[in-house]
Amino acid sequence: MSAPRFSRLRGAFRVGPEFFARAGALAPAAAPAPRGVVDALDDLSNPGLDVARVHPAIVPFFVDTAGLDLSVRSRWRFPFSLLWPLARPLFALVGQFVLPRRDARITTRALALDPAVDGRPDARGIVREYAGSGAVMQVVAYATHRRGATRYMHATFPLVLGHVAGVLRLDPIGADADGRLAVALTSAARDGDDAGVWYVTRFFAVRVPFGETLRFWAPGMSGAPADLDPVAVAGATLVARHEQRLCGALMVAHDYGFRPARGEGE
Repeated sequence: MSAPRFSRLRGAFRVGPEFFARAGALAPAAAPAPRGVVDALDDLSNPGLDVARVHPAIVPFFVDTAGLDLSVRSRWRFPFSLLWPLARPLFALVGQFVLPRRDARITTRALALDPAVDGRPDARGIVREYAGSGAVMQVVAYATHRRGATRYMHATFPLVLGHVAGVLRLDPIGADADGRLAVALTSAARDGDDAGVWYVTRFFAVRVPFGETLRFWAPGMSGAPADLDPVAVAGATLVARHEQRLCGALMVAHDYGFRPARGEGE
């Protein structure tokens, strides 16, 4: 299997929330800003998923990402629970992958990118920041990737000397009584497909032993873990669990609650 077509974006020592401007990757000012990581859920279709059946509460995460605030509760597993407090200040200095220690609220900005700079025609920038402080959590350039009848989310995280690329497939994981689907974004390859995570530089791209799965449910939907309820009661219109693994070992599980972004003064 050949590697996907990767973004041309590469990070320096400092990434941070202004990365796209410093890299000259922003589209002209007249270009409309995107709202989501994709323009339509059809952009992530594959033969194993009927996107028309995805629960409507889940769809805004994909098509109106910037319109959602995110509440996070992170639970780190040993030994990463000991290592992350030591490593986090370094990631904060770089301004990338500044994952929460425990509880946080995240805001999201979406930016139009110049496809000639990124190298992918549908690329758009997403900057996630901690509410209140404005400190960066992560900086991502999203696009889609297609292999045959399967389309993938292609997330590019600029990092020192290159970037980390995650190619994620959207899978159904259950249905409610009305047949509306819960779904998961996963980097787990299936039958040798393109899903996976790479570290990419100007000279090479190599798969790395990192994996992630992000599962989405409407609040109260059958199949959602019972311990997501404390997030849901905070007014969330969508809940999710995001598991990140290294060499198969669970590093951290993030519980997410999404709700429409608060207006000024709220």
